[in-house]
Amino acid sequence: MTLLRVRSFIPSPPEDLFAFHSDVRNLARISPPVPPFRLLTEPAPAREGDIQCFRLGWGRLGVTWTARISRVVEGRLIEDVQEQGPFRRWRHQHRFLPAPGGAWLEDTVAFRLLPTAAGEFLEWLLVRPALVPLFWWRHWQTRNALVTRSKS
Repeated sequence: MTLLRVRSFIPSPPEDLFAFHSDVRNLARISPPVPPFRLLTEPAPAREGDIQCFRLGWGRLGVTWTARISRVVEGRLIEDVQEQGPFRRWRHQHRFLPAPGGAWLEDTVAFRLLPTAAGEFLEWLLVRPALVPLFWWRHWQTRNALVTRSKS
């Protein structure tokens, strides 16, 4: 499995980060404009066992992604695993770690595209470099959303 970890300081308490990420509607708010993102399931707070389904991309070029919330640690962690989607395996952990003046937002993704050495090479060559800016974008948008909300 290829591992990717992106970590950012957010000037909000970990409980606020957890609450923000528990609301699946915020995924559309923090996702980059390209490819388009559309939530297909009813929004609900993230709970273990919940299924979240969304669509990425345009028309026939898009992909439907179904994820199951596999673990929740109140205020500190939300983990999801892909049930259906573009990857052979995908496990994503959102961690919210206390820090002076705020919290660390840490996304850790373990994924497998193809079960071969060539697949692993493609993950490092193409997939990982595409995912890093996606998570930086999400962290930046999360920071903006929470800082704006705290100033209101």
